[in-house]
Amino acid sequence: MMKSTAAAVLTLCVIATPAAAAKSNPERDTLPPSANAGYFLGYPAATYSWHGCTKTATVHSPAAPVAGEPEPARGSKQKAATFTITRTAPYVSWQVKRGWKICGVQISAVLESPAVSAMLLAQVGYTSGPTSGSTSATGTETIPVTIPTKGIGARGFEEFEGQTFAIRSVQQITVFMKKR
Repeated sequence: MMKSTAAAVLTLCVIATPAAAAKSNPERDTLPPSANAGYFLGYPAATYSWHGCTKTATVHSPAAPVAGEPEPARGSKQKAATFTITRTAPYVSWQVKRGWKICGVQISAVLESPAVSAMLLAQVGYTSGPTSGSTSATGTETIPVTIPTKGIGARGFEEFEGQTFAIRSVQQITVFMKKR
């Protein structure tokens, strides 16, 4: 009886594998730069690829650094994008140079929710146009971030899972891009 149970489980795993492989993955799938705004990536989640692109440019926003926040890594193609930082909204804007296209943007952000006892520093998918973008024009971010149940999976963070958060501040911006 044990052998048939093991064979049945193995068969289910083999049958389930193609469906799992077909599941959408914003890190590798080719998607527009506006897709996946608010997608929770954890922290620190140095993402190698976003929307199928691996070339990056990164900048720290004018927000004060948060305790424990790592320094932004230099992008692999830092000179392919220009960032403008201002004291008024939008605080950070970006534009890629001629011949480049934005695949997507990720931010490091401080998240808050009245349902939890503390704020959370996290990596989140953001939105952009194909050649330029910016943080909120009003200075108040409106993109909600939902952390799935068991989305963190670390002891002590259970209260954050299954909750929806507001972006309190954008700390760092990483633009993922490719040559046209």
